[in-house]
Amino acid sequence: MLFIEFARKYLIEAAETLSPLTVRTYYWNLNKIEAYSPSLSVEEITAEFIRDYRTHLQNLGNKESTVSKALSVFRTFTNKLILDGIITKNPFDRIKIRRVPSQRGFLTIHELKSLYLNFLDRAPTLLKNEQDSLRTFLFSCFTGLRFGDLKTLDAKEIVNWKIHKQMHKTGEAVYIPIPIQARLLLPKINKGRIFHVADNAYFNKRLRSGAKKLGCNRHLHCHMARHTFATTCITIGIPLPVTSKLLGHRNLETTLIYAKYIDVLLDKEMKKFDHLK
Repeated sequence: MLFIEFARKYLIEAAETLSPLTVRTYYWNLNKIEAYSPSLSVEEITAEFIRDYRTHLQNLGNKESTVSKALSVFRTFTNKLILDGIITKNPFDRIKIRRVPSQRGFLTIHELKSLYLNFLDRAPTLLKNEQDSLRTFLFSCFTGLRFGDLKTLDAKEIVNWKIHKQMHKTGEAVYIPIPIQARLLLPKINKGRIFHVADNAYFNKRLRSGAKKLGCNRHLHCHMARHTFATTCITIGIPLPVTSKLLGHRNLETTLIYAKYIDVLLDKEMKKFDHLK
């Protein structure tokens, strides 16, 4: 059995359970494998082959994060082969895929407050699609919802100013009390979808054009809102386990990635030495 045929068949069957971005990522990385070894059979997937493939990607000049992502996708399909009983040994058992931390852009509390207040004050001066994008972005800054979950956020998922939602990416259920800042951003909708959210590229374009009119020249994008929520929670002293729960993270290590960007957290914690006697 050819590996590429198996992987593409699996993707077609699983398409409805995966996000469009995940599907595109999987296809993109499958194309890389096919370009390297067009006739790869499932029996030929060995630890040696995987190491050679990693070296091939590195020789092409791929960044370490790109290589790690490519191997992670490869491993996903290999796990499916094992689950279906097509292969019995896991060739990735002795392959370590390094997790490469990325630089996560976020707004400082001062930047967030400025953009938020300017939006409340001057929203009518913006185009309708700029208003929609900024409203959605800022709501995410105060609740931490992912872009995909904002797209599907329904009025019935908000009860007594609290969000009860199953996250699309992970399947985890989240419970998020809505702070007053975010309540003021909610449109008056009694049923159906809360926000009008376009595709990523169009959304980001309108987001930046609207923010620029409000005096914010940062290169904003939809994912920055979630990062802003995480770093704001940590900065204002919300405990990491609580922040992790609000974000819907499965483990605390994922949340700790945000903590290393917050110098004020280090300043605050080290001041505890001042109380030593």
